[in-house]
Amino acid sequence: MHGVPVEEFVEKISFACKQRDEADRDFVVIARTDTCRALGLDEASMRINRAADVGADMGLLFPRNPAEAERAPQVCRLPLMYVQSRGNRDGRPLFSRQDLQQMGYVACIEAQVVLCAAFHFLKQALTELRETGRYGGVTEPEFVAARQEIEDLIDLSKHYEIEAQTVEKRS
Repeated sequence: MHGVPVEEFVEKISFACKQRDEADRDFVVIARTDTCRALGLDEASMRINRAADVGADMGLLFPRNPAEAERAPQVCRLPLMYVQSRGNRDGRPLFSRQDLQQMGYVACIEAQVVLCAAFHFLKQALTELRETGRYGGVTEPEFVAARQEIEDLIDLSKHYEIEAQTVEKRS
């Protein structure tokens, strides 16, 4: 594990902030550093604070233990995001949303929960299909409701209207 030189880190954040200011002041620049893992919280927080000096909006670092997680918002001058990384190989701690708020974090990324949950249940469903030729994990009314929810989410009826005005019109 290594980190880019501090000046290079600051230069990149500064450039991103200048681009944000020219293109869209509502765009959020999040200064991310992975140096906590190898070089410790002091190094990571120093980088976050240097990013604050050049205009970053938020910071993101990866505390290695509960003590660092609690200390980070106290020593960083930017609002911090926390990354919940369930199943991470580093053993980084997981916290409830309430715990993170009490520590001073303003946002949280659930890095793996959707992907791993989907993988787990898709694997179960596909195994059942392969072994039995059927899938019983969702009832027919639940399938109808889920499918309708997906179709509503993507506004499928609008796509059918476009098809009727184009492809079907040629038939």
